[in-house]
Amino acid sequence: MKPSRPLRKLTVCALATALALVSAQVFADGTGATGTGKKKPAADTSESGGSGNFKPAVADGIAKYAARDFPGAVSAFQKAIEADPKNALGHYFLGEAQLAAGNLTEAEAAWTRASLVANDAKDPSLRARVLFVLADLKERQKKWDDARAAWQVYLDWAAKYPEAKAFTGSGQSRQQMIDAMSKQDKAYAVVRQRIADTKNGNVFTDLSKQPPAPAAPAQ
Repeated sequence: MKPSRPLRKLTVCALATALALVSAQVFADGTGATGTGKKKPAADTSESGGSGNFKPAVADGIAKYAARDFPGAVSAFQKAIEADPKNALGHYFLGEAQLAAGNLTEAEAAWTRASLVANDAKDPSLRARVLFVLADLKERQKKWDDARAAWQVYLDWAAKYPEAKAFTGSGQSRQQMIDAMSKQDKAYAVVRQRIADTKNGNVFTDLSKQPPAPAAPAQ
């Protein structure tokens, strides 16, 4: 069942607010320039236009996301990555925009890159967010085994870095849900096989449920 249009709009607005809060928190911590926990001078530049362009590009992307201009948000976050490719925040935001635009493959690629960039654990909370959305994406793709494994990676990270303030309860409940779905799927395997046999013309595959043989004609 698809959520109603007002609910989808509310979800987008809530996520846009969350992105803005994440951005503000990271910038306040001094990790907005390089992801290393050290502030860079404003005059510092790179070949792609300088890390000084990173924050404006992120702000532009968040504004476009809130306005439901997802292609524009994707473009803005790509510019942020060009300005500072080593900043995991840009890749994380790009993944959110790609997901909102319906580009699941591109979202996964962006978040995978964010996970690699943030892997030095200098910002464990950001990597926790990245691991969370990657696991959630596996569920959206209905890759249940991969999703369960991804949630375990998230839980392992949360246990290793308590300061990341990850949602361990959510990760555990999602794993339990996947386990329940897998168990149910196996339980209904026989039913699905019977349906398939019926479609193939083999209606009575269970001998115990076949109709009785017709009575022999009277002599």
